[in-house]
Amino acid sequence: MKQTLLKLPTEPLLLANPKVDKWIMEVSLLFPEVFEWEPPTFLVDTQFSAKLNKDVCVQINANAAFLERQSVHLIEWAIRHPALNWSDRVKLWTAAESLSLSPENIKLTVLALHPAHPGTRHEISWDSRQHAQAKDWLASALARQARWPVAARRTSPPACAPLTHFDIEGIPEVEI
Repeated sequence: MKQTLLKLPTEPLLLANPKVDKWIMEVSLLFPEVFEWEPPTFLVDTQFSAKLNKDVCVQINANAAFLERQSVHLIEWAIRHPALNWSDRVKLWTAAESLSLSPENIKLTVLALHPAHPGTRHEISWDSRQHAQAKDWLASALARQARWPVAARRTSPPACAPLTHFDIEGIPEVEI
């Protein structure tokens, strides 16, 4: 999807993977606007980050449509069940916090694809109560993790690393 939306060549991939071709076709039927919008109205796989507390920053990647002033529409396409899950809640909470939006001004459309059944489109609204519950759940989950012995936790780089340590010159240029 990302390659298609970035207008990069996809034919070899689609020929080698007919199911992927089927899923892209389903997305175009379930939500054709996704293929019509262009940046900056629609950003594919864009990052949002928000501080949960003084020690924790949450970062997510999402597809976001900025269709109206002071609102955002997240769009998720995946092989999944269409019901709201914890990952969706984290995305909604983080995007609202990152953009300083009222929770009522953010929504999520899930395009739930399936290998054997037709895909479905599910619209999810967000509100202040859900937003507060998501924040509490995140804080609680992280507090439980903090109680584990250090050796039992996986180590990973900080979620909000400063860009001052990013060496763009060290990345080799790729010819397109």
